[in-house]
Amino acid sequence: MKTAPEDPYHDWTQRMLEIMTGAMSWAFFLLLILLSYFAIPWAAYLLIAYILLWFIKILGYSSRLVRGYWHIKLTEQIDWYARLNDLRQPAQALGVLDDDIKHTSGWRQRAVLRFYRHLLRRAAENEEAMLDPDRVRHVALISIYNEDIAILEDTIQSVIAANYDTSEMFLVIAYEERGGPQIEAGVGDLLSRYEGYFAVAEAVKHPDDIKTKAANITHAATWLTRYIRQHNIDPEQVVVTTLDVDSRPSEQYFAELTYRYAITPNRVHMSYQPISMFFNNIWDAPALIRVVAACNSFWVLMEALRPHRLRNFSAHGQSLQTLIDTDYWNQRSIVEDGHQYWRTYFTYAGDHQVSPVYSPIYQDAVLVEGYWRTFKAQFYQLRRWVYGVVDTPYVVRRSFHEPGISWSSKLIHIYRQIEAYFSLAVGPIVLAIGGWLPLLLHAEGTNSVLALQLPTIVGVIQTLALLGLVAPIISSLITIPPRPDRYSWTRSVMMVAQWVFVPVTLVVFGSFAALNAQTRVLLGKYLSSFNVTEKKRV
Repeated sequence: MKTAPEDPYHDWTQRMLEIMTGAMSWAFFLLLILLSYFAIPWAAYLLIAYILLWFIKILGYSSRLVRGYWHIKLTEQIDWYARLNDLRQPAQALGVLDDDIKHTSGWRQRAVLRFYRHLLRRAAENEEAMLDPDRVRHVALISIYNEDIAILEDTIQSVIAANYDTSEMFLVIAYEERGGPQIEAGVGDLLSRYEGYFAVAEAVKHPDDIKTKAANITHAATWLTRYIRQHNIDPEQVVVTTLDVDSRPSEQYFAELTYRYAITPNRVHMSYQPISMFFNNIWDAPALIRVVAACNSFWVLMEALRPHRLRNFSAHGQSLQTLIDTDYWNQRSIVEDGHQYWRTYFTYAGDHQVSPVYSPIYQDAVLVEGYWRTFKAQFYQLRRWVYGVVDTPYVVRRSFHEPGISWSSKLIHIYRQIEAYFSLAVGPIVLAIGGWLPLLLHAEGTNSVLALQLPTIVGVIQTLALLGLVAPIISSLITIPPRPDRYSWTRSVMMVAQWVFVPVTLVVFGSFAALNAQTRVLLGKYLSSFNVTEKKRV
């Protein structure tokens, strides 16, 4: 079976590729500073062009956010578990559906049926390659280190509450030996209470060796593979969803995933990405953290409208056969979810895509004891996420050793990998203070029309760009859970007022986190272990 080996060589080309993104980011800032001091017109032209580019991007993001929210609302209106029956005779079901659309008067219901018709038509066109949904076996693979056992119990209960027959599902809890005897005892207690809800419920202890989440879930997945083979179950019929301890699948998630998995001909070459919503404890988090949590949630939703750019993130699903083919996850990777995309892409010679699943998985916003500790934990979490910049050497070097992938595809993927991390590090800072650089750095330039007018020009563009906040503000208000009784109406007002902190959060938790990660890699000061984000509930 083909596997996805890691690049074992750490030679000078590897170091150059590691240095590249960080060097580009710092070089861009240096260029702006030099131009602002020595060549104000060129600095102005560069800044205006770059900020206009971001203005166009923001308009695109807002448009995709609105469409993404609409997709979620349409998905919520479909009983996916009942619709699995349509796959028994999809052509006949399609005819019935077309007739229902003709005789449905309500515009919302017609929109729901038309949205669903797109998928049912795919099933009818690929009926021969379709997998019987009754043969699909789901695995909820939940990883835990030293988090509160009550949080794990909430996640298990959300799986049980799904609109799906959990008696056919597998529950696998991957826990760490280094978590201590208290975690082991707590996991054992939960299994004894909830194992009757599942076809198989097992806790797999990961030895205290490689201290990463990837090593933990890989250890559990290898146990799962042995079990599947012992019971003569086809790994292609098994779909593994990796969940963090705080990940609560929505009621429709497993049914929608079953539907999409069954109708996809090349299902093994796919990853399935639900929409991560960091709203479990959103009312309890500080204002800055609430903005970060909402922006992170909406980013995944916006990317779902661009499947060609979508990557594995946090909770995601893959066939067990896919995991076997890719030799599971890279056990030493700090960002195992994003790296798994590239492993799968190269394992299947570029024949790999990520399919959005619009049923959300709800997760916690960062919240620990004390404001400063919460902000610090949020920064470390985002730094870990953007540490995916270390994948750049892997992507470039593997591209040169995969003749089965066209160079057009490889170059596009390399560009997207580099551009994403470069833009995250540079964009928010330039948007926030770039327009003032010529005026601040070149005092004699005050008689320059461009130097004097640049802040005004940039300010107008920034003001227009703020209109892009309308979509996330409205989306956040209608997607977050209801306000808990322990908070007054003033908390709801703050849910709107908090968006004034967007520039601060983008710079501090976006640019600074990205620059920190890129600079560490540039200097060779790598993250050596998976920094687990502390979880706290009110």
